[in-house]
Amino acid sequence: MSIQNINISPKNITGKCDLKCSYQFKYQESSSTAKNNGVVINLTYDSRSINSVTYNTQKYNVSNISILSPSIHIFNDKNMPGEILIEHTPVSGGNILNVCIPFISSSESSPASDLISDIIKKVSTNAPSKGETTNLNLITLEKIVPRKPFYVYNDKTTDYIVFGAIDAIPLSSSVIQTLKQIIKPFALSTPGENLFYNSKGPTSGVQIGDGIYISCQPTGSSQEKTSVTYEKNSSSFDFSNITENSTFKFIILILIGCLLFILVFYGISILYDKLISDPPKFPKFT
Repeated sequence: MSIQNINISPKNITGKCDLKCSYQFKYQESSSTAKNNGVVINLTYDSRSINSVTYNTQKYNVSNISILSPSIHIFNDKNMPGEILIEHTPVSGGNILNVCIPFISSSESSPASDLISDIIKKVSTNAPSKGETTNLNLITLEKIVPRKPFYVYNDKTTDYIVFGAIDAIPLSSSVIQTLKQIIKPFALSTPGENLFYNSKGPTSGVQIGDGIYISCQPTGSSQEKTSVTYEKNSSSFDFSNITENSTFKFIILILIGCLLFILVFYGISILYDKLISDPPKFPKFT
């Protein structure tokens, strides 16, 4: 029987997982070596990244970075052109943590796409064949991992954080074609029963507590189906509710009072001028 890979899609969300799946990071710059393994490009990340990641209050170190093509995950019922998988090893034991970001063919550019494109081009030039390696410039995962909402699922040994297709790293069609030429597709199963959604994205907030691991399981409110919307930046002032604002009402009352005062003063002034220029004539009594 074939294994059904999980489909990273809003329609497959089991429930929300904001606090229980808190992901915090502060990745440091690292020297790196890229190795072409034929089906994957592996990147090293040095020891300066120690304890740079917290997930569910547990500390993790980056242990390996992999670039694959096509993506190992299915996104909205189809594979993406490629994917980067950042493997983290727990400091105190427990599941491995994989952070995964897909690639998309696009003419747009970002710091992440510039960095990934540079890595792919250098491997293509200096390590195009299986088993070859090449040294890279300093890299930092800070440029690669989006600070956007993400999906979460797990199996018996691994927790997965997967960013959706909407936050995929844009790569030009030529770079994607180069990637496909230097590595072959790698069929890796990614089964999962429950897909959760963290709407807050990576944070730098306060931890729940040291040594307390909270797993994402479909209990309580997390069993409910949750519709997903992506928040857009907007003004903090809501003009639709301006008439309900007490400060606005106070300003309007002041303006109305000033207007009435001006009208009354203007009316009195006109009347006074008229009386001076054309005084009333009273009848004389003899």
